[in-house]
Amino acid sequence: MLKRLSFQMRLVAGFMLVLTIVLASILFGASAFLKSRVIAAKEQELIRKGSDIAERISNARKNNPSDARLNLILNELDTYLDARIWILDASRRPVEVSIGRTGPGMGMGMGKGLGMGRMGPGRMKGTVPPSGDMEIPPASPLRALLNSLDPVYRGEVLSQVIEHPIYEEQMVVVGVPILRADGKVDGAVLLNAPVAAVQDFLSHIYLFAGIGALIGLLVSFAVVRLFTRSLVQPLRAMQDTAAAIAKGDYSARVEISSQDEIGELGRSINGLASDLGDYMLEVGKTEKLRRDFIANVSHELRTPLTVIRGYIEAMIDGIIRQPEQVNQCQNLIKTEIIRLERLIQDLLTLSRLQSDKIAGELSPVQLSAVAKHVLNLIEPLAEAKKITLTNQIAENLPPVPGNRDRLIQLLLIFLDNAVKHSPVGASVRLTLDQNGPERIRCIIQDTGPGISPEDLPFIWERFYKADKAHQRDSGGSGLGLAIARQILRLHNAQVRVDSRPGEGTRIELEFPLAS
Repeated sequence: MLKRLSFQMRLVAGFMLVLTIVLASILFGASAFLKSRVIAAKEQELIRKGSDIAERISNARKNNPSDARLNLILNELDTYLDARIWILDASRRPVEVSIGRTGPGMGMGMGKGLGMGRMGPGRMKGTVPPSGDMEIPPASPLRALLNSLDPVYRGEVLSQVIEHPIYEEQMVVVGVPILRADGKVDGAVLLNAPVAAVQDFLSHIYLFAGIGALIGLLVSFAVVRLFTRSLVQPLRAMQDTAAAIAKGDYSARVEISSQDEIGELGRSINGLASDLGDYMLEVGKTEKLRRDFIANVSHELRTPLTVIRGYIEAMIDGIIRQPEQVNQCQNLIKTEIIRLERLIQDLLTLSRLQSDKIAGELSPVQLSAVAKHVLNLIEPLAEAKKITLTNQIAENLPPVPGNRDRLIQLLLIFLDNAVKHSPVGASVRLTLDQNGPERIRCIIQDTGPGISPEDLPFIWERFYKADKAHQRDSGGSGLGLAIARQILRLHNAQVRVDSRPGEGTRIELEFPLAS
C-alpha cells in the first residue's frame, strides 16, 4: 500500500504518524498524571474535612447534641464535599450516615479549584449502609471494609482507593479517628467520594485536549504538506532532468535555488550531465578518429602494396625485360618496402606510446647531450639540401626525467620535418636553455614555408597531411607528429607552435626538471 503512494505523501504520512503517536503518548501520560494529582488532591481535602468533622463531633458530644442536629450537619457537609459521610462508634458500627440532597449532579471544583461539585442522592449506586443497632454479618463486604480500618482505630489517618462494597463503584475512602478528651479513639469519620467525579472532570479536559490535538494535527498536515512540496518539487525536477539525460539530452540542467543538500544534489546532476556531454563528445571524436585511422592505415598500406604488386606483375608478365628497367623496378619496390616498414614501425611505436608501456622507464637525462646527438644525425640531411644548421646549447643544464631513446626520437622528428620541409638554402636553428628554476626549454626555428592557420590545429592528428603531394615525396608516414605528441605527454612536457606561411615555423618545448 505505501509503495503505491508518492514520495511526498509517504513523507507526510510518516510525519503525521509520528506526530500522532507523540501526541497520544503525551495525552496518555498527562491524563494519568492529572488523574493521580486530582485524586491525591481529593484525598488531602477529604482528610482536612474529615479531621474538621471529627473535631466537631468530639465537641458536639461534649454538649450532648441531638441526633437530628448531627444529621443536619452531615448532610450539609455531604453536599459540600460530594462525599458520603459515615460516623462510626468505637465498635466500628455506623451510627450516622449522610444521604445527601437532590442536586444537579456532580461537577468538578475541589475546594480551591479542585473540588468535586455537587451530587444528587441518585448518583451513587448501591444502598445506604445499616446504622444504629442493626447487626452486620461477619462475612459481609461491609464488615471487611470496617475491619480494614484498624489504622484509624489506632489513631492514624487512612486513605485508599477501593472498589466500594456498598456503593458498588470505585471510591476514595478516607478514615479519620474521633478522639476523646483523654486522647482515646471514640469512633471514626469515614468519607466516601466516588472516583467517577474525577473521570467526569477529566473527560471535559480530554474533550478539549482532543479537539485541540485534532486542530493541531490538521494544521500540522497542511504545514507539512507545504514543506514536503518544497522538498519534492526539486526532486521531481531532478528526475525529469535525469530522464532527459538518459535519453541523450546532455544539455538538460536542474534549476538550483537553494544552497542545502538538495541544491548540492542538483549541482551534482548538472555536473554529471556536463561530464557526460563532454564524454560523449569525446567518444564521438574518438569514434571518428578510429574510423579515420582505419581508413588512413588501409590507404597507406594499400598504396605501396599496389605499387609493389604492379611492378612484380609487370616483370612476371614480361612487360619489363630490359636489365635497366628491371633494376629500376627493383629499386622502386625496395623504396616502397622501406615505406611499409617505416609505416608499420611507426604504428607499433604509436600504439606502444599510447598504452603507456614506457611510463616507468623514465630516468634523469642530459637533454643537451641528446640535442647534440640529434644534430649530428640530421647534419648530413641538412648538408644535402644546403640548409644552414645552427645551435645554441647552454652548458651545465640540469637533467630532465625522461627516456633517452624517446627524447632522441622526439627531437629527430622536429628537426627532420624542419629540414625536409624547408627549401634549399634555408636555415634551421636549435636553442636549448633553462627557462626559470624548474623548466628546460628547447626551441626549433626554421625559415621554411610555414603552416597555414587552417592546418595548424590538426598537425598532431594521425595521417593528417597539409600538403599530400609533398608528404608523399618526403617519404613520411604521416605519424611523426602524432608520435611526438605522445612522447611529450609521457614526459609531462609542453609544446607551443607558432607558424606563418612564407616565414617559417617556431616550435617551443618545455620539460620539467628531474626531482
